[in-house]
Amino acid sequence: MDSIRILAIHLVAIVLLSCSSTNQLNAKRKPDWVKQRPADNSYYMGRAMTPKIGGDVTYRTNARNKALKEMSSEIQVTISSNSILRQFENNYEVKEEFESSTSQSVEATLEGYEVLTWEDKKEYWVLVRLSKDKYAMQKEMKLDYAKKMSATYYYDAQKAVSGGNIYQALLLYVQAIKAIQPHVNEDLTYKDIEGTINLGSAIFAGVQDAFKAVHLQADQPNYKLQFSKELKVPLSLHASYVDAMGDKRALSNLPLKFYFSKGEGELSSPEATNREGVAGCDITRLISKRKSQEITAKFNVAPLFEKENAETRVLLKAFFHDEFLPTTIFNIEVQKSSAYLVIDEKSFGNSASANVFSKMIKSELASSYFNITTDEENADFIVKINSSFTKGDEKKGSGYSLYIVFADVNISIVDNKTQMEIFSDGFSGVKGIQPGSFEYALKDAREKAIEKLKDETLLDMEQVNL
Repeated sequence: MDSIRILAIHLVAIVLLSCSSTNQLNAKRKPDWVKQRPADNSYYMGRAMTPKIGGDVTYRTNARNKALKEMSSEIQVTISSNSILRQFENNYEVKEEFESSTSQSVEATLEGYEVLTWEDKKEYWVLVRLSKDKYAMQKEMKLDYAKKMSATYYYDAQKAVSGGNIYQALLLYVQAIKAIQPHVNEDLTYKDIEGTINLGSAIFAGVQDAFKAVHLQADQPNYKLQFSKELKVPLSLHASYVDAMGDKRALSNLPLKFYFSKGEGELSSPEATNREGVAGCDITRLISKRKSQEITAKFNVAPLFEKENAETRVLLKAFFHDEFLPTTIFNIEVQKSSAYLVIDEKSFGNSASANVFSKMIKSELASSYFNITTDEENADFIVKINSSFTKGDEKKGSGYSLYIVFADVNISIVDNKTQMEIFSDGFSGVKGIQPGSFEYALKDAREKAIEKLKDETLLDMEQVNL
């Protein structure tokens, strides 16, 4: 019996060894698709090989990704004349964002493809292929579904606008846009019992109509304020729309933003409109001393976009274009303090009768800081301007000469009531250089001095409560 068992064990071992050898031979035989890339007009194909370096997951994943990338590159992407990209072809940001991601989006949406693999000790091969007919059918099904979803949101948004639910309508339009986002380059013509529309154009017009339905009215559009670094000036507005019966209705829950569109200052944070359609904020500080300033109140689109990714935001902003947003303006006239000027301007050691440079300073002060007065006794401030322009060297070159003039400037501000100096600043050695004559160099020195004055001295004056 023992001899029979031993014989049986030997026979099994021989069979297993034979099978193993056969498998190794089969593994070493390369399939035709590895030897040569197949050609079949009925399929999109991608083939890739990666060395078997690193873990199994790494090289297998890399090979498949390379094969999919190659297959996606075979799929020709055309831009329909009825697409969103055509609608916004003059919008560089939209065009660049979505054209650059076209191949990536194709690759990411590929499905239903076949996968073949082969490997030996050194190489791992992958072949992916997808029926062109199957791909076209899947693409059409996805597009049809996206258009149906988008159209549903679009029609619901229109109903919301007619019912005065403007913010809800805009949220629905956002969903309508997102539904067709993966198909920005495709024909967005949609047919149903309502008729035929191009979803891209229809949604764009719908968003504009929603904004046109909103009316923002400043309760007090014009303000006259004394400049101060500490303020609490309330701004308020009413938001409304006209219903189907022609009646004016309050718009609640409308997000708004307030900002200085001219000038500069600080504002408290605004809230959305309340049930009566009222919203507002406070001017808490004026920073700029310019006489005419402006605060704009505008519909705030940020809450609509805050949960979206960067690519989606680019597309949404093209539909929710800034120029169509409901807006109202508050005009601010700053009542500036009065100032009497004392001018001492010297050019090349002599008093400058024309006071050209002092007039340049006067213009800057009048536009931003003071009402210039000739009534010294009743002026709020006395502003003393001392400027001196002196000749430097004449540097001779080959056939020409460069002339140099130096500028020294000082400004002092005195409170006329207390006779206390509250500000003093200046600079020296500003160099003007020009060929031709000292007069040309003088003009250059004046221009450079006034720029330095604006960039440095007048900025420092912003810190003084004038």
